Amino acid sequence: MLHSDEDKSNVVQLPDGVTPFIHISQNEFLGQKHKKLKEDDIAICECKYDASDPESACVERCLNVITNTECTPGYCQCGATCRNQRFQKCEYAKTKLFRTEGRGWGLLADENIKAGQFIIEYCGEVISSEEAKKRSQSYEAHGLKDAYIISLDANHFIDATWKGSFARFINHSCSPNCETRKWTVLGETRVGIFAKQDISIGMELAYNYNFEWYGGATVQCLCGAANCSIFLGAKSQGFQEYNHVWEDGDVRYTVEEVPLYDSAEDDSLPVISGISGGNEQTKILNDSEGSTLKLEPSNTTCKSFNIGSGSTPKKKAQRLPKRKVKSSSRKQVNDGDFAKLFTSKEAREEVTMYEGLKNEATSKLNSIYEEIRPTIEEHGRDNQDSVPTSVAETWIEAHCSKYKADFDLYFSVVKNVMYPRPATYTTAAGPSEGGAGPQTTNAEPMLSVGGAK
Repeated sequence: MLHSDEDKSNVVQLPDGVTPFIHISQNEFLGQKHKKLKEDDIAICECKYDASDPESACVERCLNVITNTECTPGYCQCGATCRNQRFQKCEYAKTKLFRTEGRGWGLLADENIKAGQFIIEYCGEVISSEEAKKRSQSYEAHGLKDAYIISLDANHFIDATWKGSFARFINHSCSPNCETRKWTVLGETRVGIFAKQDISIGMELAYNYNFEWYGGATVQCLCGAANCSIFLGAKSQGFQEYNHVWEDGDVRYTVEEVPLYDSAEDDSLPVISGISGGNEQTKILNDSEGSTLKLEPSNTTCKSFNIGSGSTPKKKAQRLPKRKVKSSSRKQVNDGDFAKLFTSKEAREEVTMYEGLKNEATSKLNSIYEEIRPTIEEHGRDNQDSVPTSVAETWIEAHCSKYKADFDLYFSVVKNVMYPRPATYTTAAGPSEGGAGPQTTNAEPMLSVGGAK
């Protein structure tokens, strides 16, 4: 077995069966100059060395530690005792390379590791997003299934496929014991692997790749966690849009497995066993009614490319236009039929008005989505940053208008059901004899459901 902390040189002795690579202990920049830290930009903490407690130099309370910034040698008052230079000094935890069962090579803890402890830096070649795309396509074309590319920032990636540290061997898990964190070291952004929890010696290290799927072959996840997503990238928007995940209670189906109905009275076709899901529910993206847009910032440094076994994507499932999908055995009332439930003219007019406003808001929302779709897709492919503020504000405003229209309509329906309109009085002609005065009839509004009274 090979210990990753034994040799920091470019040449290392690898066990039989490991694909050769060049070992490096810090990133190499391809096609760009090494960023030099200006003296005015150096972050200087206020820590002071305490001879009675040498282990307290630049730890949890250090301002630089709090901001994920390493201290710069020569500018820290703690001098050589500074404990906030772990990336620069390669202060890695002891780890061991080993062969897993069915998942290639992995990395395990060769000592007890505490929660929050720095384990190892993810090193490799720092390349642009354009170069990362080219490389991923080249790796796929040459049948390379395992590519070690993760996101560094909006415009750069780290490729550890041919040059990298032993962090490249850490496998994915949907229930990981490690996580990636970005740190600023001498003015540069670097990625480290940190323990999420206490890890005992002999335990395999794993972190969530937060895999982004952009097409091509789907790769099954083999982590074995209880909340496993079944496929790498199954929770990414691209994967869900392509596979049209549909839910019915606790069962999930792909578009090929959705139970189909010829009419509301027919029984469904035999249901194929669905894909078992994890703890987190999957968003449904329905192309015919306007797709759901997720506008949320990323909270991870990791973003991997899908390198499948072939370059030709599978044929996309086709919808069957003349069949209906019934997600519930209960009969539903369409929004446009709400007004027909009431016999009161005033109630019908009010509900009809709100139905019109709801339809207008829905139409506007769909129209705006088509306008901003190119911007959304462009950001989704290229980086993990949120979409431009103007685009997000437009989308949020349209959504709020749609929610308000929905609320107004449903509130009107509930109000008219729970509190019927005041009684309407009409004057009828009295009998011709007896001189009786006018009579009144109480036209009490009725809620007509299933037939007239």
